[in-house]
Amino acid sequence: MSYFPPDFDATQPIALLAGRGRYPYLIWQEMRQKCPNAFIIAFEPNELLEQAANPDQIHPKSVGQVGAWLKILKQKQARYVILAGQIPPKKLFHGLIPDLKAVLLLAKLKEKNATTIFGTLIKEMEALDITVLDARCFMETHVVSKGDLTSVHGRKINSEELQWAIKTCRGIADLDIGQSLIVSQGTVIVAEAFDGTDAMIERAGSICNRPMGLVKLAKNTQDFRYDVPTFGMHTLQEMHKSGIVWAALESDCTIILDKPEVLNEANRLKIRILGF
Repeated sequence: MSYFPPDFDATQPIALLAGRGRYPYLIWQEMRQKCPNAFIIAFEPNELLEQAANPDQIHPKSVGQVGAWLKILKQKQARYVILAGQIPPKKLFHGLIPDLKAVLLLAKLKEKNATTIFGTLIKEMEALDITVLDARCFMETHVVSKGDLTSVHGRKINSEELQWAIKTCRGIADLDIGQSLIVSQGTVIVAEAFDGTDAMIERAGSICNRPMGLVKLAKNTQDFRYDVPTFGMHTLQEMHKSGIVWAALESDCTIILDKPEVLNEANRLKIRILGF
């Protein structure tokens, strides 16, 4: 499946607005091969990107320096933008350090959360005739497909319990509480909240000593331009430490970062991973 718009032109200038982690690095690996006029605006320090890109391709700017990075997009005549990588949630609310442009934009928001802030930033870019791409673009090989993704035997998952867990998780997600939960024997052990997936996994390990499973999915209103559910090596290793023996990830909506390596490690750890 392609996540690009039908008229996407890879020869046009394209910017990667990058946070932390491997996600923007993996996108850049594809972008630099396919898009000759690609460049990066780095919202967070990212050593992987710094090593993979030429110095003149990276422009470090705080996410709060809205006027400054919009100016770069205009100067470089960006036709497309893709957002990827982690920006610590507290920075959006307590450590934003906004410039005048950001102050004016934030003053117009009745509610200040990730959805309203990123939604406003996207509108500012669209006003410059910039298309903000689905953040699954360039990541097709990492997207979760349906069915068993591992070859772990003996990890049976009760189909009724799985469907109940998915339904429960979707209810939590649509209330905008979190997009993951951990279950065991028909009981929700913990649900994801503001502190994120890894903190949820650690909490589960501290309160439950039975085998557990993890469900991760997208909201019905998910905006994939700035928010894609992800699963990676660190999460897998934390699951192993906490006694979580399977993970069910929503297909087409979730990305497994470094997918081949993660699935190989899941097989070694005997953690079953499936797409639903």
